[in-house]
Formats: sequence, structure tokens, C-alpha cells
Amino acid sequence: MATYTLPTLPYAYDALAPHLSAETMELHHDKHHAAYVKAANETVERLGNAESWQIAGLERALAFNVSGHGLHTLLWESMSPEMEQAPSGALAEAIDVAFGSIDKYLERFTAALTTIQGSGWALLVLEPIAKELQIVQVQNHDGAMLLGATPIIAADGWEHAYYVDYRNDKVTWAKNFTRMTDWAGAAARFDAVVASANT
Repeated sequence: MATYTLPTLPYAYDALAPHLSAETMELHHDKHHAAYVKAANETVERLGNAESWQIAGLERALAFNVSGHGLHTLLWESMSPEMEQAPSGALAEAIDVAFGSIDKYLERFTAALTTIQGSGWALLVLEPIAKELQIVQVQNHDGAMLLGATPIIAADGWEHAYYVDYRNDKVTWAKNFTRMTDWAGAAARFDAVVASANT
């Protein structure tokens, strides 16, 4: 029985057009995301029968693939066919406190997504010690993540996320990601994290 399962997209493959094509979404979800799920399950199975000298390498592979699975799951939830949303409520207030304004947030988030060296992600996270929002870059799937931080929004900077539609134009991809951001969903995640931290 599989430990990890591929989630169903919360919208149709073509729902994010014109910013993302059905071809990109189908390849990204059904091929790339599915590959991380498959590899994670295979690694769990291999760990059960591993020799001691194999465990470190398998644990590293598991972390990579499970992180890829989790980040892709959040990516689908970070985008919405309801374009050009704006943050509201407690999340909007937290963005103003952390970044000065939504425009400054968008500028910094776009910069984070477009300046990743190699492959990786840009995330809006709630940092648990200062209890404030921060923007972080994650190398590949699991490097340089703030310990204990909870992701609120995830944007994929790997080429497979945008190359069919944008070729090597990551800047346009980043700007269009912000047009597709599901701020209603992000606000719900933010509120849940804050509520959990206060209990």
C-alpha cells in the first residue's frame, strides 16, 4: 500500500490559461509530481530492507522526494483560476507589517523566484519565532528552509514548471504566478497556522 498519493488537481488542466497551458499543467502534475510520489514510495519500501550502509543515501532520497511532493501539493493550492485576487484580513495586515505593502511583497517574491541559482522554489512562510511572514528560497526541494517555518504560498522555479509556455523567461513566469495566486486559500492557511500557534 502506497504511503504517499498524488493529489487530484483542484481545477481543470486548462483552468489557469492563459498564464499556464493545459500541456504544462498535465506534464507538471501527471509526470513530474507523480514521479516524486512514486520515488518516495519506492524509497520507503527500500528502507525497510536496507543495509546499514545504504540508509543515509536512502534517507536523503526520501527527504528530496517527499519535499518535492509536499511543495508541489502546496503549489496547486497556491494558484487559482480566479485571477487577480488580493490578500485580505489578517494575512493582508501581516504582509503590510512584514513587507510594507502588497506591492513591495510582490516585488520581493518575484525577485526571490527569479534569482534562484539552478532549481528551486520561492516560498512565503510564517516564521515561528518572530511570528512574522518571510520570503525564502528553497534550493531544489529541501535546502535552506527555515526550521519550523510553515509555508503559506509556494512558487516553483524549476524549468519544468514554466518552460513549455515561457521558455527561459522566468521573470514573466514569476509575474504571472502572482496574477494566479490564490490569496483566499493563502489566508485560510495563514489563519489556521496562527490559530494553531495560539492554542
